[in-house]
Amino acid sequence: MRLFVALQPPLSLRAEMVRALKTLQSIKHRGINWVPAENLHLTVNFIGEVAEHQVDAIKELVLVHASELKATKLKAEGITLFPSRSPRLIWLALSGDEKDLSLLNRQLLSGMRQLGIDADAKKLKLHVTLGRIKAPQSPEFERTVLAQTLKTEETYWDTLALYRSILRPEGPKYDIIEQYNLKYTEV
Repeated sequence: MRLFVALQPPLSLRAEMVRALKTLQSIKHRGINWVPAENLHLTVNFIGEVAEHQVDAIKELVLVHASELKATKLKAEGITLFPSRSPRLIWLALSGDEKDLSLLNRQLLSGMRQLGIDADAKKLKLHVTLGRIKAPQSPEFERTVLAQTLKTEETYWDTLALYRSILRPEGPKYDIIEQYNLKYTEV
């Protein structure tokens, strides 16, 4: 079973991302696998393949750390290409106080190792993938992508989820195994 932990975008931002996706898809391009609206997320940890008998321990691990995590305020900074040379991804860059999310990333990684799971150790990057580029695009397409704007304000990301990823020829299907509501703190 292939698993990952991610934050779900707030509904207002999801609506803006869906609008941007429709605009981007209408621009002449080739060889891009677009992320369906229901799959939009900010990955906190990619766990990878695990045995079925490990799922309960993973759920408990995420619950312990999610119960200590407060809702995170993030702002959409714009659509960008990554990496900038020979881009392979179209993503929505995010900014905000990533200290708590980075700590969660490291805590979950450490916990996975204690469970004997070799999870992906990549450092957290605040972004939501919108598309995967499979073929070189025209400079015009790239300029148009970078010129896209989103109407957004800083918003709370308050739902963490443990997902199962099922790889299919037409693209991955994500199922929520467990969802965790993050607490709000008074300022």
